[in-house]
Amino acid sequence: MKIELRYFTGTGNSLKVLRSCETIFSDLGHACNLSRISVPETNLHQSDLIGFCFPVYAFDIPRICRNYLKSLRKCSKQQEVFILLTAGDKNEAGFAIKQCTKILKKRNYKIIYSEVIQMPINWTTSPKPPFPPSDEEAEKIISQAEAISHKIANDIINGVKHHHKFNYPKRYSKLKFYSDYLLFKYLGIQNMWRSFAIYNTCDGCGLCANICPTKSIKMLHKKPEWTKTCEQCMRCVNFCPKEAIYQSHGGDTIGKNKYRAPGFKPKSNN
Repeated sequence: MKIELRYFTGTGNSLKVLRSCETIFSDLGHACNLSRISVPETNLHQSDLIGFCFPVYAFDIPRICRNYLKSLRKCSKQQEVFILLTAGDKNEAGFAIKQCTKILKKRNYKIIYSEVIQMPINWTTSPKPPFPPSDEEAEKIISQAEAISHKIANDIINGVKHHHKFNYPKRYSKLKFYSDYLLFKYLGIQNMWRSFAIYNTCDGCGLCANICPTKSIKMLHKKPEWTKTCEQCMRCVNFCPKEAIYQSHGGDTIGKNKYRAPGFKPKSNN
């Protein structure tokens, strides 16, 4: 069986989950092609199975992921796919799975499996907890996630069907849930890029601009400037060698744990 795997990632979580699945698929003798999402997509409809993995941002998928899914052409015959999402708390996936499912079904994709997998939080600029975990805590979460990913991959190959069920986050009231979701979707994500700033420790190395997955950072006079395509993926914050990036309005990062998936070394094209 030929399997195409696509991901978007900020600090490596979604890529690690799909790589864990790829390991099982390959060990079972299936041919896999793993790559980041890109437009236009040319290889998907030449496969027997497609797998997507995206992060959850404020109860939804990132705009870049939504736009990617909407760009896929409709299949002439039904195409089987699975959807895996990564989140700091699997109970806080919100509408993310529903959004993916709704878009894909319109394009004649059959969702045979969907699940949310807990991975370490990377939102270092959050003004209040939960914050990124320590390295030791992150290692435990990742180990559990890899075991879950391996089981999911085996289940998919063995024909086990599973669909993540929507639920309201336990620490939110319904009013707070909808309020935060709508505020971020229609106001926050449009403007939060404006709140990025740098401490005086920034040396203008340009790493943040080079590795930004949405090319949303420009270097002006050896200082980074963010633009409106920023997805708040936190790659720039967590990979800055000087720990010099923060966000105003309570998004200080001094003294906070930084997080990126072990072994993840982003380049300008991933």
